[in-house]
Amino acid sequence: MNPSNEEIFQMYLYDYLKKRGLFNAAETFRREAQVTTKPPIEFYEYPHGFLHEFWLLLHDDMYNPMLQKKPPPSNQALNVGTSRDTTHQIYQERYSIKFLANFPSVDLLSSCDFSSDGKVLASGGFGRKALICYLDALDYVNTTQSHLAPISEVRFQPDTNIFATCSSDKIVKLWDSNIPGTVLFDLAGHNGVVKSLDFHPIETLLCSSDSFDVIEVWDLINCVRMKNFMAGGQQIRFQPVYGKFLAVANRNVITILDIQTWKVQNRFQGHNKEICSICWDAKGQTIASVTEDCARVWSIASAGQYLYEYQSNGKRFRSIIFHPRYPNVLLIGGYQNMELWIPETGQVYLIPAHTNGTITGLAACTQNEFIASCSSDCTVKIWK
Repeated sequence: MNPSNEEIFQMYLYDYLKKRGLFNAAETFRREAQVTTKPPIEFYEYPHGFLHEFWLLLHDDMYNPMLQKKPPPSNQALNVGTSRDTTHQIYQERYSIKFLANFPSVDLLSSCDFSSDGKVLASGGFGRKALICYLDALDYVNTTQSHLAPISEVRFQPDTNIFATCSSDKIVKLWDSNIPGTVLFDLAGHNGVVKSLDFHPIETLLCSSDSFDVIEVWDLINCVRMKNFMAGGQQIRFQPVYGKFLAVANRNVITILDIQTWKVQNRFQGHNKEICSICWDAKGQTIASVTEDCARVWSIASAGQYLYEYQSNGKRFRSIIFHPRYPNVLLIGGYQNMELWIPETGQVYLIPAHTNGTITGLAACTQNEFIASCSSDCTVKIWK
């Protein structure tokens, strides 16, 4: 007999309480609501609607002992150093990727980003504190101060040590990776969950988007709000190099805004499911997008028709970036694996991601050609 919608919701709520460490509350709720402790097969499928985004981060099975979180070792730098691996994974004569290092966290991670020189990686997720990884020293620290709720996204300001985090607490925080102890500034003004943010590549501007579809534009010199308007969504990204456009992924549509007028210049439609991740190519001419069921590449010069498409065939795509070395290659993160996708030829190469969870975030640095992946198994991995 299939469970009712109310029973399924109770299972999700019970699972949520346990994963947040609220074991007494979870057990009290289980008894009062008479929640079964062994969910049906349907429990492991992705939900839709308002639980979809939450489940993308927490679908790692709490009943699987292999996925239980482990605290990082006391000797952090030594442990990270011993995780280096020189085994090449060759997928084509001129395409290769190598696993370099692993940085553990005690919390589920949902986003990561490199500094422009590739020497620092910041990430964040359900732990409320940003994790800062120093690649030259193979060391890492958490910020001393924290958000009041999980971190939605992390982004570095180009050519600086400054990075920003946004959160469900409706705040955007600015940090200096060289001084991880304290927050530089709090940018307050959102009325909803801040889901995404990005720095302009040239101007001292930052945009942030919330759950009410409001985009706030911030002046970083004075740390004040310049303006806001309704156009936000799941993820926002400035065009690289010139920053003439802002791409906004909202549900299953990508909107291209001209930042001088904030008017719509183009709109890409056709995805059947909610867009999880978008990225620009290095020249700012094409955009890649990914949903749970497919990845697509679009040209800003086109009238809205996608150029290439790759179906996931049940592999649960979650994140996407352009390869930092090969501009015609995309890296897609999904459940337990990554894939190299060459849109022009349709070739796909599987990359074992050494994770039991989902690759929730990807980042790339063209300076040193590093790739970073963060996942729901509480780790950040560095590749090249």
